[in-house]
Amino acid sequence: MTALDCAKIAFLLVLVATLLRLLRLYQERGVPRPSPELVRKLFHISGGVLGLSLPWLFVSLTPVLVLSAVMIGTFLAMRFVKSVRGGVGQVLLGVNRSSVGEFCYMSSVCLLFWLSAGDKLLYSVPLLVLALADAFAALVGEQYGKLQLRMAGAPKTYEGSFTFMLTAFFCVHVPVLLSAQTGRLESLLVGVGVGAMVMMAEVAAWWGLDNLIVPIWSYMLLKSMVHMSAVELTSGIVVLVALTLFIRLWRNKTILGDDALFGATVWSYVVWSAGGWRWVLPPAMQLAVYALLTARVPMDRPQIHRFPIVLANIAGSMLWLLIFRQTDDPALLLPFAACFGANTAIIALVREKTASPAVPARRAISSSAAKGALVLIPTALVFGGLALDALLQLAFGFVAVYAATVLFYATQPGLSDFPNDAGRWFRQVTIVTATSTLALGLYYGVLRTVSMPTLRDLLEIYQ
Repeated sequence: MTALDCAKIAFLLVLVATLLRLLRLYQERGVPRPSPELVRKLFHISGGVLGLSLPWLFVSLTPVLVLSAVMIGTFLAMRFVKSVRGGVGQVLLGVNRSSVGEFCYMSSVCLLFWLSAGDKLLYSVPLLVLALADAFAALVGEQYGKLQLRMAGAPKTYEGSFTFMLTAFFCVHVPVLLSAQTGRLESLLVGVGVGAMVMMAEVAAWWGLDNLIVPIWSYMLLKSMVHMSAVELTSGIVVLVALTLFIRLWRNKTILGDDALFGATVWSYVVWSAGGWRWVLPPAMQLAVYALLTARVPMDRPQIHRFPIVLANIAGSMLWLLIFRQTDDPALLLPFAACFGANTAIIALVREKTASPAVPARRAISSSAAKGALVLIPTALVFGGLALDALLQLAFGFVAVYAATVLFYATQPGLSDFPNDAGRWFRQVTIVTATSTLALGLYYGVLRTVSMPTLRDLLEIYQ
């Protein structure tokens, strides 16, 4: 990091400090007195505008990380230092709700800067959607929202959601059109598709996590769609509508809330758009195995699941999909599928132990892991065909699924009490993500170092 970078960081920090002070003065002396939500969103918008300048100011990621670290320290001081909290801290904390939105905001800036790798369009558009669409949706929903969405937690309205989609459309359409990377019709279709999908993501998000989910999903969608033809984009919108209708019709067969269904719809499209139909197989198989086998286990304590539960089930696979979009390595489909297989196995394990607490550990683990392995079969066949490759990939995936099931059984307390707290889902995400790397490691360690003809020869000799 150069001395010039340090000077630029100092300049931006002075601008942020000035902005906070001016907003605090407006909050205290404005006539009429502004609402806490308005002041918070003004900072939200202004921060986004400042963030848009980063690719033009810095070349490397290091200055952006330093700037973000200082800002996160400032946000922590606003929360925990009494004198700061009672002063400029009220710009963010005047709204009476729990949120980690400001920390997710800075994380998004860093991730977008790193992922875009100097592509100003891929950096700017997701940040613009975050800065403007989210703010306008909240303000319109607060002032004019009458039609409430049916969901638990913080109330959201149809008016606010429509405002988000409309604002996001212009945030995407105009820059994409001006970039000349696509035609007029294509830019319109990209704007419609991204706007609709990130709107559903925003509805599903909670606790300020939309400040992370919206820009990262916008980035993945934009990178996938900006080079598509009008026919491909139109078919994508048709797929989105079909997914929406399917998941809504599936509603009575699940215990997912409306926000969870919105999130599942968007994630399904993201997988289809970023990875193609092969990557849709694992989540589709998880849905089928759950409906046909796992959900048939008798339960007397069903609970309605919100979007955080869906997020916990896709977090590990989201990581592999994101890496795939950066590298185009088809081998990443294996750990992606292993995540869904492991999640299926863990869900089956929890339901079986809740329904029959006395079932022996070995039997519960084995039967649950077998259900998870069913998710892997179509993926292995598509990936390796009817060859030894497919059998080995299926074996690697099963090792990961079985390891995840064993680790979850060993570490999850109260397994027979249908655990549904944050600790359970954090534990599941951590275990599933960690064990999915085992499948990839085995793949690189065996299939990438030993040629398949040699293995076939060895099997023929053995026979």
